[in-house]
Amino acid sequence: MPTLDIKSLSVPELLALREDIDEQLQAHRAELQAQLAQIRNVDGRTSRVKGIKVPPKYRHPRTGETWTGRGGVAGWLAKEIAAGRKREDFLIDKPARNGRAKAK
Repeated sequence: MPTLDIKSLSVPELLALREDIDEQLQAHRAELQAQLAQIRNVDGRTSRVKGIKVPPKYRHPRTGETWTGRGGVAGWLAKEIAAGRKREDFLIDKPARNGRAKAK
């Protein structure tokens, strides 16, 4: 594309150039919006990845604070772990223990 010396153009020429640029930008914008619509509608459904609520996995027995187990460790849980407790102690749905005692 040849370079233009904008300083040498007259006002009507500059306005015409601006209109040409606006038309090209609008065409490119329409193309990008069509591509974006295709990305959003895969198989006719919209993607709902962001904003899904997850039930809490850990709960503090005294304060009732909860943590889902996602992201950084909750402050209250980090303090309890530093104090010597285990993360499993705070599980909301603890796994069932086997009722039989080990044979010695």
